[in-house]
This record gives sequence, C-alpha cells and structure tokens, in this order.
Amino acid sequence: MLSTYIKSEQLKATILISFEFKAKEQKIKLDEVKFFEKEIQAIDYIKRMGYELVLEKDLINYSGLQELHEVILNFLSGKNINLYDYSNNLNIDLDIYNKFPTDFSQKVINNLMNLNRGEITTYFEIGSKMGSKAYRAIGNILRRNPLPLIIPCHRVIKKNGDLGGFMGESDKGWQLSLKRNLLKIEQITNP
Repeated sequence: MLSTYIKSEQLKATILISFEFKAKEQKIKLDEVKFFEKEIQAIDYIKRMGYELVLEKDLINYSGLQELHEVILNFLSGKNINLYDYSNNLNIDLDIYNKFPTDFSQKVINNLMNLNRGEITTYFEIGSKMGSKAYRAIGNILRRNPLPLIIPCHRVIKKNGDLGGFMGESDKGWQLSLKRNLLKIEQITNP
C-alpha cells in the first residue's frame, strides 16, 4: 500500500491518502482518506501500517493522484468542487461497492453523493428518503466511511442542529473542530 499526505492550514489537520497503484492499468485504487491532528501522527500511522510514503514531488508517477492532490487543495481553498465526481473523472477507483457492500449502506452513500457543496442533511432526513428509521445504522455507516472528504459525511448533522460526530468520534475537540472547519470551507456557518 502506498500513501501520501497533505498538510491543510484551513483544516488545521493533515490529510492522509492511502492507495494502490495498478501499474499495468495506470490506475489508482483509493483505499482510505484519514485526518490527523498533527503531521507526525500521519507519519507514525504510515510507518505502523507498513505503507510506502510517496512524496509530493513523486506524485506525477501515479496517474491521477497528483491531480487529486491539487483538486483537494482547491476544494479546501473554497472552490466549488465535487470531490466524488472529480475522482471518478480522474479514473480513480474508489471501490465503493466493496467499501459499502450492502444495499442499505449504498443507499446512505448515494444520499450523500446527491448533496451539493454547502448543503447539509441529517441522519433523520437520510433515513426518511430511504424509508428507514435506522438512524443509528446510518450513523454507523458514516462512522466507518473510509473516504471522508470525498464521500462528504461532514455534511450530516443531528436533527436538533448539533454537529454530531465525525470520524467515529462524537465529543472529541479536534474532530468536531475539523468538521466545523470543513463546513466553514463550504460556507455553512450555522450548524
């Protein structure tokens, strides 16, 4: 497994991107996107997982990854970019059907994919659109989202208007700050 990371001043976080490179097809298969509060935590994770680090200067050797890196930076600077669509246009394999193998989980993810930048929803609204009251199950699917940012689970808040959790954490300071910063980047300032 290969990985690279982006330091984001806007988020006050480091974004790790783990991927496989299929050399024969010249195609990237994205494994995960993770956020870390500090760069050293991302580097430690890379070492612990046994991933090979791809430096920014070497991204050009991986078809589509350099462009994805630039698009993420543009998104974080406030540009109106749908990272999911853009990843698909770059021919990056997000492996959605393996990451979300059930019909229920795919319906949850499809609901998120239909949200526009700057638009939020709730677990309740997602459930209502699906004809389900399994709000905790929806939350669990989003908690395990291996591609946050690309699959914009930060846009889901609680029915009462509270932020709710992010990255599997509900009351952690830096994760909620990260979610708040993502929403601010999208000019959502009121949740």
